[in-house]
Amino acid sequence: MAMLDSSIVNVSIPSIMADFGSGIADIEWVVTAYMLAFAVLMPLTAWLRDRVGHKILYSVSLLVFTAGSLLCGMAWDLPSLIAARVVQALGGGAMSPTGLAMIAEVFDPKERGRAMGWFGMGIIIGPAVGPTLGGFLTQTFGWRSIFLVNLPVGIFAAIMALEMLVRDRPAHHQKRPFDLWGFIFLSLFLLTFLLGLSRGETEGWTSRYILTCAALALFGFCSFLITESLVKDRIMDLGLFKYSVFSVSMLLTAIRSVALFGGIFLLPLFLQQLKGLTAIQSGLILLPGSLMIAVAMPFIGWLSDKASPRFMSFIGIVLMAYSMYLYRNISIYMSIWQIIYPTMIRGIGMSLLMAPLMTLALNAVPRRKAGMASSMMSIIQQVGGAMGIAVLSTVLDNRAKFHISTIGAQLQTSTTTFVRAFSGLQSRIHELGFTHLGAATAAKSFIFKYVYVAATSFAFQDAFLFATALIVLSVLPVLLLPNRPITKHPEEIVPKGVVLVD
Repeated sequence: MAMLDSSIVNVSIPSIMADFGSGIADIEWVVTAYMLAFAVLMPLTAWLRDRVGHKILYSVSLLVFTAGSLLCGMAWDLPSLIAARVVQALGGGAMSPTGLAMIAEVFDPKERGRAMGWFGMGIIIGPAVGPTLGGFLTQTFGWRSIFLVNLPVGIFAAIMALEMLVRDRPAHHQKRPFDLWGFIFLSLFLLTFLLGLSRGETEGWTSRYILTCAALALFGFCSFLITESLVKDRIMDLGLFKYSVFSVSMLLTAIRSVALFGGIFLLPLFLQQLKGLTAIQSGLILLPGSLMIAVAMPFIGWLSDKASPRFMSFIGIVLMAYSMYLYRNISIYMSIWQIIYPTMIRGIGMSLLMAPLMTLALNAVPRRKAGMASSMMSIIQQVGGAMGIAVLSTVLDNRAKFHISTIGAQLQTSTTTFVRAFSGLQSRIHELGFTHLGAATAAKSFIFKYVYVAATSFAFQDAFLFATALIVLSVLPVLLLPNRPITKHPEEIVPKGVVLVD
């Protein structure tokens, strides 16, 4: 539910705008507020777990998310909807890392891969099916239904959590003091960095707004690093990066998130902008890829407990890169099947990359640090996804401008051919009953549309090739992964004859 609500609202934006009479600049905060609040809560989860335990933290987060969903469905104006989205995100931002940390502590390292397979299914499928489900609900029941649909699931899940989860009581020594300044500087970095990425295209990457965000993000990040080097009880344990397997896994997690969210961003945009499909139609085209993930993840999770993480991740990278490369000639003339089957290949590749990486990252650190590792993983996934969308949207925009200017220059150099084609088109339109002026206007409109479609198609091809190259580069860190699954962290192996005393 938490990951679903990061994307389900996008297709409902026009309906919300019409209902509240809001402009684009204001309505964007419905999406942005959720993203920012979601990211800020993640660093807190490890500290909160040490204070209240997993059961209370997870159950309360679930109830807060459900309550926020109810408030979203009851919103009476845009400010109330934005505020409700913040409440919703405060619950959602804690659920994912807390759930991941619980799995890491409950399951033995030899079985974590299987558990990660099921858990990772929700992380990938949520954003993928969001636009499809959002379009269907909005068209059938109205935009409020995209939030109210969370209520029965949230209430049922909360009852299950309260009944089934074992109450864990943190030891007194685990109740470490709160790293206030570390949290402030990390939040400043996350807020300004994600805000700058999300608004870069609309504001302009060299605008004062974006440069201010960049300066504040840099200040926040540097101040955070300095603070964490001075305090004893840190909000984020950067010492986790001393474990090389964890560091490589986090690097690949960021690249995977760029590919996942970037791919989810590019294809629906092409289908709706150029193919002229509705949100529901484009969502249905993406559905087979999501179903492939649902089928593959549990099996691949089980396999990651037994097979080579390096080999599985390498195959996953190859399949993901190949699926993006298949769109190198994407155009409005491609058949639906030519668009669908690369998404299915990407689904298998994503599954092969995700389950082993999540398992490795948690098995590479001591069990007592699993909560901190899961929080860090969730933050990197969020930042990587935002970067993927921002980078690929920038590539798409710049290449579209380049191709429009290139096609325009070619038309100018072949003036005779252009005039002949324009005159022929104008005559054909005039024969249909248009006046000479109307025929000339229609002919110009047709040519301009043709140039736009051609240039934008070329831009999408370039963006997919750029994404392919980005994924291919991640082959190098994959080679640094271990060849065998990690079943026991070295610090937790007790020498024979040694007795542990609590």
